[in-house]
Amino acid sequence: MRVIVMGAGIAGVASAYFLHCRGHDVTVLDRQAGPALETSFSNAGHVCPSYATPWAAPGMKSRALRWSAQGWLGMETALRWTPRIDAGQWTWLRRFLGECNARRYAANKARMGRIARYSHLQLKAIRERLALEYEQTTEGNLQVFRDHAGLANAQLASRVLTDAGVAHRLMSVDECTTFDPALEQSRARIVGGLLMPDDETGDCRIFASRLAAWLADQGVRFEYGTRILAIAAHADTVDRLETAAGPKSADAYVLSCASDSVALARPLGLRLPICPVKGYAITAPIRDHALAPRSGIMDEALKVAITRMGATVRAAGTAEIGARDTLASAAQCATIFRSVRSLFGGGVDLSKASTWAGFRPMTPDGAPIVGPTRHRNLHLATGGGSNGWTTACGIGRVVADQVSGIAPDIETADLGIARFG
Repeated sequence: MRVIVMGAGIAGVASAYFLHCRGHDVTVLDRQAGPALETSFSNAGHVCPSYATPWAAPGMKSRALRWSAQGWLGMETALRWTPRIDAGQWTWLRRFLGECNARRYAANKARMGRIARYSHLQLKAIRERLALEYEQTTEGNLQVFRDHAGLANAQLASRVLTDAGVAHRLMSVDECTTFDPALEQSRARIVGGLLMPDDETGDCRIFASRLAAWLADQGVRFEYGTRILAIAAHADTVDRLETAAGPKSADAYVLSCASDSVALARPLGLRLPICPVKGYAITAPIRDHALAPRSGIMDEALKVAITRMGATVRAAGTAEIGARDTLASAAQCATIFRSVRSLFGGGVDLSKASTWAGFRPMTPDGAPIVGPTRHRNLHLATGGGSNGWTTACGIGRVVADQVSGIAPDIETADLGIARFG
């Protein structure tokens, strides 16, 4: 079957890989000059199947209001919100707040964990089959806590992880510094940690680029610099794509354009509840390898993920709802700089840091939107949000199986668009 994948981000490239493995004739379209140049470009780098967690959680309503107020006052905060006269934004917020209760949190975390763990298996299979190198580490990721309230929450989380059979270990400060000796320089600032030994890190952009290069060698066509203008459909079937390079047609189509999936799907009557949440990242060279992180660190108090990537350190954090640009000034990244400086300042040359911002395609419940639509030959592979790197390979495998008429290995009914009514 001829299949067009719309979008060459990490989820689109992973979808193309598994569709190719299923024997399909695959073409990937993207408006950029290469793969993974937008949302996937400067990902935090954490692959965290053990702790894929929705933002919508009990207590988030009050925390979000407090963070937003702090942001309006010009204070550093993990979340910023710019209210706009935008029905889509308010509808998304209403749905998001509706998910902030214990019952919905448990259901959402379960579905996120399912696709994340499955995705990790697919990622490792690709890595082993193709011998891909993408500045990965596989020693596990460590959450560090700056206060005893955060550590108490980790102890509660530990019980949930134990019940779910997820490998983890609560750690003292001494154990944290044993796991990552570079934390010795900041031991006075932390009170403990939570280690996820099965989690990994890696450069999402490098992985996507190298996987795309392998696919191109196998005959998969990548048509870069091709802007998709519209999806043309008749009754229950997509007929073609209207692009700036002319019409493109296939037997089946996969929509994987991150936040831009919303505008493309809307004329078809598909209302995708995806909010483009602006995220920030910095990348800085390592000054002293002994004082730089050895793997992935999550600064839980400041909500900043820090990752060693070869000769550099990547750190990402801060979420901004309502932003419409991708500017990333040093001031906008202040919380990220503060986190890295306070934990690994001796090992990272922050004076040479580059900044970046992009839009995470967030759903209200945190899980991606994967599966068929009312149009029999259009499938969705989008909405990975802050867990896009963690879930991408699972998304790709699931959508390729569904396009091929094969039942996926995991339950997927609650990952489709139908869950939003």
